Amino acid sequence: MALHARSGLGARTSSDAGRVDSSVALGRRAAPRSTPKPESFGATARLDHGLNLGAARSVQRPARAPSAGAWPHVSARRGPAPLAATPAGAPVAPVVGSATPFEELAAGQQRKYIMVSGKGGVGKTSLSASLAVRLAEAGHTTLVVSTDPAHSLGDSLAQDVSGGGPVLLQGTDLPLWGLEIDPEQAKREFLEGTGGANGADAGPSAAEQVGDFMNRVGFGFVVDQLKELKLGELLNTPPPGLDEAVAIAKVVQFVQSAEYARFSRIVFDTAPTGHTLRLLTLPDFVDASLAKVIRLRRKLNSATSVVRGLFGAGENQDELIEKLELLQQRVRMVKHLFRDASQTEFIIATIPTFLGVNESARLLRALRSEHIPCKRIIVNQLVGPGQGEAYLRLKMKDQIAALEMVAADPALKQLRKVIAPMVDLEVRGVPALSYFGNVVWTNVYDEMNAGADRKYFLLGGKGGVGKTSCSSSLAVKFASDGLPTLVVSTDPAHSISDAFDQDLSGGEPVKITSPLGNDLPLWGLQLDPEQAKQELREVLADDGGKKLNETLDSLGLGAVTEQLKDLQLGELLDTPPPGVDEAIAIAKVVQFLKAPEYAHFKRIVFDTAPTGHTLRLLSLPDFLDASIGKLVRLRQKLSSATSAVKSFFSGGQAAEVDVAVQRLEQLQARMEDAKALFRNQRTTEFIIVTIPTVMATAESCRLAAALQHEGIPLKTIIVNQVVQASATDKFLAARRADQARAMAHLKEDVGPDGLASLQLIQGPLCDLEVRGLPALQYFGGVVWK
Repeated sequence: MALHARSGLGARTSSDAGRVDSSVALGRRAAPRSTPKPESFGATARLDHGLNLGAARSVQRPARAPSAGAWPHVSARRGPAPLAATPAGAPVAPVVGSATPFEELAAGQQRKYIMVSGKGGVGKTSLSASLAVRLAEAGHTTLVVSTDPAHSLGDSLAQDVSGGGPVLLQGTDLPLWGLEIDPEQAKREFLEGTGGANGADAGPSAAEQVGDFMNRVGFGFVVDQLKELKLGELLNTPPPGLDEAVAIAKVVQFVQSAEYARFSRIVFDTAPTGHTLRLLTLPDFVDASLAKVIRLRRKLNSATSVVRGLFGAGENQDELIEKLELLQQRVRMVKHLFRDASQTEFIIATIPTFLGVNESARLLRALRSEHIPCKRIIVNQLVGPGQGEAYLRLKMKDQIAALEMVAADPALKQLRKVIAPMVDLEVRGVPALSYFGNVVWTNVYDEMNAGADRKYFLLGGKGGVGKTSCSSSLAVKFASDGLPTLVVSTDPAHSISDAFDQDLSGGEPVKITSPLGNDLPLWGLQLDPEQAKQELREVLADDGGKKLNETLDSLGLGAVTEQLKDLQLGELLDTPPPGVDEAIAIAKVVQFLKAPEYAHFKRIVFDTAPTGHTLRLLSLPDFLDASIGKLVRLRQKLSSATSAVKSFFSGGQAAEVDVAVQRLEQLQARMEDAKALFRNQRTTEFIIVTIPTVMATAESCRLAAALQHEGIPLKTIIVNQVVQASATDKFLAARRADQARAMAHLKEDVGPDGLASLQLIQGPLCDLEVRGLPALQYFGGVVWK
């Protein structure tokens, strides 16, 4: 029986009945993050179980070495390689004739950049790290890089690779380095390049020069207003997206330096789909923003000391301009790199579910529209025909360490623990979500539902843990109980339309219909960040430049006025701050819910973006208060200065009302409402969703600590996809059949921009977590043939 809307309701879970059970393996000590001992993988562990991975080729199991534990590979230093492994640093032979996907990726000595991207939780980190291991085994000096704000690469390699520089992998002679990039470092470099936020290059008398000059020309009464404009802040504010764009540029800089020139393969483990798409369009935006700042700096070179003083700028801008131009060159290098098919390739990673396939199709079309080379897709976590009860026993054994971590972590052990079973079919459509919700939420529902008349629930966690299924099923449960409910997706790569099998786009609440005919009080809303960003652009819409020019004209300061107007400061005022799109979209939901027509909603469930971006989103109200606040203050001071001058000449007429200031203040008030909502202990609850793997649990520990630091109410953690003790091989057979339907869906996506046009690579569902070099070597030998 199927677990989606078209084929009924009665699905099997991996147990006869999924139950909330806080006692399941939750009382033991957490496993350390260090490299697992070989014996910890279990004496009978297998990955492929005879799985046929495409074409007519069957998996050949490499010989097992005693020192490698249960992962059947040659050793921790040399793994299986369909392409014969060559010594580290040895030349790589060109591929002749018909080549496998891996042989194509490994062919040639020229440098290649390989970016693995896709839906959260499909195994991008394992796929990226295992590909890097295979390339190193094939003789390439390889760097594997994580650009995801919620890094998992160190967990996958079982080694700390943070710090902002390449780290040589220990315990092996493979030529392999790892790197988790630090976006904050990029911001610090920008501020250093622009002279710092405090105008360090200003010289001690800049402000005094301005004041003296204004007093001499008889306009001392507006000195304070002009000095308070703090125009120097416009030069020292990093443009939106600079951090991620420059972080990738820094990787390119690393590998082009003499020290790292030997790298011939660079593999990127990217952030989940929505944020990867944003990253691809960032270089154009950052390039334009930097161009404005550079032009302004150049013009300041020829400006008078009075004008430079307004900006806190010294006489010689050449050194700062040189630094900014270098930054701009690096960002442009990334822009060209993304689109250079001779150097770069994107590989889409997905899993065999309708949600995964649909998101991959949207990603491919976006890559094609940006002219970014992509010719392969890897479908991971396929259940093989030979996988049976032995697989399930090993999976249960492997998940114990993660459950022990949940019980022992200081940030997690005080939370309500919900154990949600792995189900045999994809949870899609209202009937399936209703069934899953009854399995998952029943034992905690009354406690969660008690209290306030209106309540908010935010579900978040690592990509691919089932946040959309859990949030959507909770919304269905509330609605089934007669509570008018709104489920909101804040993830740029929306999945709730796929989950409900209904289009919920458009930026407004859409009534969700049930194929069973029962009229549920349930609505869905996919936030439209682009629409929100456009609204802010319309508020700013160059009006700041006109208002500033009006102020300068009113002063009647001759050449000084013309110099200031020539700087075209208005262009710098119309750049929305980073992250403003998602934050404004959430603020808009808060505004929706205050309106009389939405007063009937009693339960609002947020399906959030993966961990790193959720954390960024939760801290955005504070950040945007500072950045939007800066714009509001600047606009108010411009109005104030203009009014003061006009009042001086016209005998004290009333000050004008700046409509843009009013709209910015309204936006700021909405952000304050959203900030207060996130932290309201009476009405709001954040629920962490995780799965029973050490990597996912480690990320959940970091998320819980960050949420508690931010003062976000956190009471519950769901451990999803837990294999239950009563699971049988019939359970796996049902999953196999469900996956076959998703694979057929993938192959039906035809045309030049369709998924069927890509070379298909397949990866197995593993019975043990792929973590540490031995596991990555074996997994890489199975997948990257």
